[in-house]
Formats: sequence, structure tokens, C-alpha cells
Amino acid sequence: MVLRIPLRRSASFTPDHQPLMEVSNPTTLKMEANVLVMGAESVGKSALTVRFLTRRFIGEYGDMEFIYSHSLAMEGREIHVHIWDVPCSQDRVDESSAKEKRVQWADGFVLVYSICDRASFNMLRPKVQVIKAAKEALSQEKVPIVIVGNKRDLHHRRAVSSEEGRLLALSMDCKFYEVSAAEAYHGALMVFQGLAERICEAKLALKKGTGIRSIVKSMSAVFARKRTDSL
Repeated sequence: MVLRIPLRRSASFTPDHQPLMEVSNPTTLKMEANVLVMGAESVGKSALTVRFLTRRFIGEYGDMEFIYSHSLAMEGREIHVHIWDVPCSQDRVDESSAKEKRVQWADGFVLVYSICDRASFNMLRPKVQVIKAAKEALSQEKVPIVIVGNKRDLHHRRAVSSEEGRLLALSMDCKFYEVSAAEAYHGALMVFQGLAERICEAKLALKKGTGIRSIVKSMSAVFARKRTDSL
């Protein structure tokens, strides 16, 4: 199912299997998680996304923009995940306002590079910096970002070491995975499920912090009125 957001190009998507777990308990906490998938051309970001959604590997994709919807259930939470897969070619030609809207829409980010393509790896640091500048300026919470090295199965063509990927993620305060979308479903599952969990934790922490600040503000107003009345 496609999330109803205006797109230049879109297509419907219906997975041919049931979600990872389904929960219909009315007491289940329901949450939304918007995920933006980014990366250079031919790094396998669409293949990674579809592997997570369908468990299948599809190697070839057209130059199209998709938003997929999927449901997960984890630890008493029902999470509706919306995944926006933007082609690199479109990201290059779009105006900065369109790019900014996508970043502001997202609650979390998957940045994919190919371990066989150093240029795709080198472009990630400035992308993370742009995302953090845009998102963390509006909130005290850290924005959930996952860096993913894809095509681990092509180790004979490796141009970026696992250690380099881990060090980049560590320096930018991001999670890191190295996976093969072609070989296995489990890696894709870890990427998106782990990010969805971090998004939910960030939202709950933000909500809790807002509630505490509201209580403190109300108490301060009460004490201020009492001081005024005593004068």
C-alpha cells in the first residue's frame, strides 16, 4: 500500500506475505515511523527495502520513487512503518526545498553505500551532517540514523572495509550494519526493525520530556502567582 503523499511517480505495493508479527490487542501501543532511504545509484537501497518487505531479492529497479507501508509488532507496540525510497537521480535534480521537506517528513534514516564503491561511501558523511543540522536544530533528541554497507557477498570486489564503515558510524553517532540484500533477508530485517525501534524510543523520550517541561512550567506559574499574591 502506498502512503498518500503527492509524488512525481508512485506505484502500489502489496507484500505477498504477512507482516513479521500481527497484533490486534486493543491495549497495544500504536505508533508511526517514517523512514527515508538514501544512497548513491546502484548501491542496492531499493533491493534492501524490498527484501525487508517481501523477503525476496529483486536486483533490477527502474528510476522510480516509492513510499511503502508495512506493519511490525515489537514489545507490545504496533508500528506502522512508511518507507520513502528516493532515486539518487531525483535527489540530485530536486530543489533544496524538496529535499528539506523529505528530511523533515522522516523520523529516521537509512543511508546505504556499496562496499564495492568508495564514492558511495564518501558521500555519506556530508549527508549525515545535513540531516543532523536540519533535524537536531528542532529537537534535543538525537535523530535515528543507520548506515548500511550493502553487497557484502561481493567481498572479492570490496573497496571499503568493515572497519571504515564502523568508524564512520561511530564518529557520526549512527548505527552500522554490513549486509547482503542479495543473499539474506535477516540483514534487511535487522536494519529496518532496529531503526523502527529507535524511532519509537526517540518519540517516547520526546513525549516524556515535553510532559515534564509542561509540568515544570505549570508549577513555576503557580509559584509565581503565589509570590505575587503575597506582596
